[in-house]
Amino acid sequence: MTALPRILFLLSLLFSSFMLVKDAFAKDVVRVGVLQYGTVNWEMQAIEHLGLKKNDDIQVEAIPLASTQALLVALQGGKVDVILNDWLWVARQKGLGREYRFAPYSSNGGQLVVRNNANIHSLSDLKGKTIGIAGGKTNKNWVLFKTFIQQQTGLILGKDIAVKFGAPPMLNALVKQGDLDGVLNFWHYAAQLNAEGMPTLLTMEDLLQGSGIETKLPVLGWVFSENWANEHRSAINQFLALSADAKHKMKEQDDVWQSLPAFTRYPQPAQPYLIAGFRDGVFTHVTEQTEPTMAKVFAMLVANQEDNDVTGNLTALPEAILWQWE
Repeated sequence: MTALPRILFLLSLLFSSFMLVKDAFAKDVVRVGVLQYGTVNWEMQAIEHLGLKKNDDIQVEAIPLASTQALLVALQGGKVDVILNDWLWVARQKGLGREYRFAPYSSNGGQLVVRNNANIHSLSDLKGKTIGIAGGKTNKNWVLFKTFIQQQTGLILGKDIAVKFGAPPMLNALVKQGDLDGVLNFWHYAAQLNAEGMPTLLTMEDLLQGSGIETKLPVLGWVFSENWANEHRSAINQFLALSADAKHKMKEQDDVWQSLPAFTRYPQPAQPYLIAGFRDGVFTHVTEQTEPTMAKVFAMLVANQEDNDVTGNLTALPEAILWQWE
């Protein structure tokens, strides 16, 4: 072998060795689909600000998307690996033979907030009033709140209580200008109304406890393909640990919040209510009662929904919804 071929041969060996070392130390990328203006951005920015991922073997990449539908399409198409969603979607996908898993993130659910001058002090006072509903009739909030209010008072949403369906920001605007007596809205919209002096009349937690369900229910969670998670078990488990660590610090440290641009865009008077709401909802530890509680709520939805709008054709919660990790 002449000098030049020998040199080229040695260079190729060095390059191959470099690539093997590089691959050995390459970080596994976890692509997280996030709503462009969603509250999940608080945590994504906290992870970055607190430097939590510097010593991990993963790289977390937040990919902003414009709508919930876009998140679902991106997840199903493999454009992102993880999104924040509810476990009912996972259940319906399992019913269709598509394997996804759910790791709890928050217990924050819908809240019924009433205008402070609407003379509503109890559920019975809703008679003859007009309530805005976010999420539509295919949302679990509609089914569960409608059922509970009827059981407690005999009043029927849509009959004894007028309802208007709409987007969450629009409903908040309507109740503030006096066109609605109250709204059933998602927790962070409810917190903003609380900051303006409007009280919460009924929370999802109150509703479930009043229905005999004492165990905390995870409402939202990280959702991902089971096949992807099995192939990237270390990466997903590290991501979930990272997420739990971020929420712990956001729960315990007040100063972290003012470093999050996605949070500080909210009006200052609303910020304490949003922080308190986020902290109340933190859910990171699954117990042996978590899945049975989800199954009980699923049964409530099956029994009270209209036209299988919420659970599809399923009659019971499928097995293996939760992702088990340490």
